[in-house]
Amino acid sequence: MTDDTVSDETDDSDGNESTDAEPSDGNEPIGIETEPTDEPPAETDGVLGAIVPALRPVVAFVVRFVWIVGRLLVAGGRIATAYLTDRERRIGARRWLLLEGNRWAIVGGLVASVFVVALIGGLTDVVGIAKAGFVTSLFGGIISGLFSFVPIVVAVNQLTISELFGTPNRLRERIESVRAFRGTIEERLPDVAVSPTDPGAFLAVAARVLSRRAASLREASTESGDTALRDRIETYADDVTEQTERLKAQTGDENRPLIEVLLPMMGDGYAENINAARRIQAETAEALTAHADELLDDLRELYVGLSIIRQYYKALYIQQELARLSRLIVYSGLGAFLVSAFLILIFADGAPPGGHGPGMVVFVSAALALAFAPFAVLFSFILRIATIAKRTASPGAFTPRGETPDYRQEEW
Repeated sequence: MTDDTVSDETDDSDGNESTDAEPSDGNEPIGIETEPTDEPPAETDGVLGAIVPALRPVVAFVVRFVWIVGRLLVAGGRIATAYLTDRERRIGARRWLLLEGNRWAIVGGLVASVFVVALIGGLTDVVGIAKAGFVTSLFGGIISGLFSFVPIVVAVNQLTISELFGTPNRLRERIESVRAFRGTIEERLPDVAVSPTDPGAFLAVAARVLSRRAASLREASTESGDTALRDRIETYADDVTEQTERLKAQTGDENRPLIEVLLPMMGDGYAENINAARRIQAETAEALTAHADELLDDLRELYVGLSIIRQYYKALYIQQELARLSRLIVYSGLGAFLVSAFLILIFADGAPPGGHGPGMVVFVSAALALAFAPFAVLFSFILRIATIAKRTASPGAFTPRGETPDYRQEEW
């Protein structure tokens, strides 16, 4: 009995000792401290795994956008440098902006520039483009500025309508004067019984009359025995032919917009042509033949007629363009007002529904560009109207600065 008990206790103690000697986790024995691991918790891995894929397209878009903008800025800097250093290109760029350029291309460029600047400022946090206080103040100011367009539109319409009213006698006089002027052009061309009513086609007829008179003057100069006089007359006839060929090439087709008919006439100083003919007559009166003197008188009258045509077309164009401008300001102003009011309502509670993310920055930038559209329309159209009014301010025998011929490459 005693031996069995002692044997059992001995077996139990041996079993406990063998159990204590075994490692607690199967790898390390008890009593040895394990080194801490650097692995993050499972929850952190899950959060990062969800955020990184979401941020990846946003970061890629921002990098791509900044790269494109950088390339555009570099290209724009090179183009600007080339135009600033080249006089001929600078004059051509200036003429495109003031006269020849498509007005809607200029409007689109201005609106796109506002969008790009606002987007870059918003994405880089330079401007709080998606902050409630900034947005409400900005678009509230735009709405206030839009109301200033109302008197502009009213004034433009009053100016346009004032040219339409008149007594019947006054209207009859205007119609009769136009008909008489057309008759002076028709009688110089035997093959033209009735001149066309289309502005471009009528100008082409007038240019053809000038070209024929210049050719006749060149033939008449051969009758003179004075070589210097003959060379002088031929030089003058060549200048006239160059002008008329340019006019016929650019205005011969019918149904052209009035601005396309008017633009080729903006670069010619008809007063200089008139004075050149007078100078030849005054300085070579004794050596000049009667036929050549008569042709020079005829050319002077034709150049006066071209000045009248230019002034008449200019008045028609400005009247039509002002009416068109007032309509465009109303359309774009209404759209800008609605967009601005919508943005103010979205940010009225402080936080927009979609939060202040990149998408909201793009949305606010686009709204700001659309709200700027009326100002861009006013700028682009008034710029050309004012330039045309300045370039043809003197229809008489004077040529102020700004109306010199384009082939002289003068700054204007």
